[in-house]
Amino acid sequence: MSGLETDRRPSTIRAAAELAAFVRETVAANASRDVLHLRMAGLSPAMRRPHHQRMLRDALGPALSGARTRVFDLPNGDVVAVAPPPALALENTRAALARTLDAAAQDAVRSLRLPEAAAQLLAAAAESLGLDPPPEEPETGEPRPPVTTAQIAAAERALARADLDPVTSRQAVCRMDPDGAPAEPLWEDRRIAWPALAALVLEGADTAASSALRRRLARLAEARMLAEIVRPAAQMGWKPVGLPLSPATIASPAFDRFDAGLPSGRRREITIGFRAADVLADPAGFVAARDLARPRGYGLALDDAPAGLLAVLPMARLGLDLVRLRWSPELPMTVPPGLASFLAEGRAGEGGGPEAVVLVGVDRPAAIAWGWEIGIRRFQGPLVEKRRRGL
Repeated sequence: MSGLETDRRPSTIRAAAELAAFVRETVAANASRDVLHLRMAGLSPAMRRPHHQRMLRDALGPALSGARTRVFDLPNGDVVAVAPPPALALENTRAALARTLDAAAQDAVRSLRLPEAAAQLLAAAAESLGLDPPPEEPETGEPRPPVTTAQIAAAERALARADLDPVTSRQAVCRMDPDGAPAEPLWEDRRIAWPALAALVLEGADTAASSALRRRLARLAEARMLAEIVRPAAQMGWKPVGLPLSPATIASPAFDRFDAGLPSGRRREITIGFRAADVLADPAGFVAARDLARPRGYGLALDDAPAGLLAVLPMARLGLDLVRLRWSPELPMTVPPGLASFLAEGRAGEGGGPEAVVLVGVDRPAAIAWGWEIGIRRFQGPLVEKRRRGL
């Protein structure tokens, strides 16, 4: 397995969820923990070969064997070791590994301290599951200036009045049956394209170093999108929509204004998507947002989830209506146990089942064929758009 591939065994997926839970518990207890994080993505291409990875893993042996050390083997090959301070074995191992790596790979081995590094470790757990990946930035070859305080203030002012239509992607969720009937649009999925938004309000400044800034601007953009949707002019051309929203947005006054401005009966035509990364990072915030939206009649979905995640986030416990299941070419070869259980629940009358799944990211006929085979009839993706338009 290369450093950029993922190990989707339930044990590694469970380890990512357990790491997120451990970080939250440590923060809540205000306990100090030393952390050693081996990042496979930080290795040079030559060091990503399987035998090199095994050598690095073996070199971690002294740090991982301590009686008070807890180890998390993540799906992307990363290893996180945690121990109460002073964890000299972790630091000695980090120094030894750093001496064996070339200069370009020094960031592959990190020493961190909880609770200060909680956000970094939660991000590492989410990234290992393929959730909420860093936004793609164009390669210009030239270093870009960091974001300044003045630029942040200007971006917030710009978002308050910006037309988000040019930076909003739209794809139809369609019902497609094997009998060859035309694709039937059910609702329109709308989401903000972050690189385009950053270019619009930050004029190309480098945001890569600040995930907090990206989250703040994304929440402001979500609030702006809600304000635009509820305008009377937008209601005249209404079509059912799906909106991925953060729990913080749903808990905000912006959502209350949006909810109050909707015509009667409109809420049942809106599906709110909860990103799996948000559910893992802040379960209490997710539950509060879900319980706010559910009684008001909105449809609720787990947004853009890889199949293996259903072993960690069982839908019956989440209390949502739909799974927006992310297509991958590996799905037809091995259906993860969590997905198999979810599909079986529908046949047993316990919720779930193919009718509660939207297969997203559909880019090839094999995805539709596999969906039909297991009973899925709702699809979204570039190939669906082409078929809908008769291309």
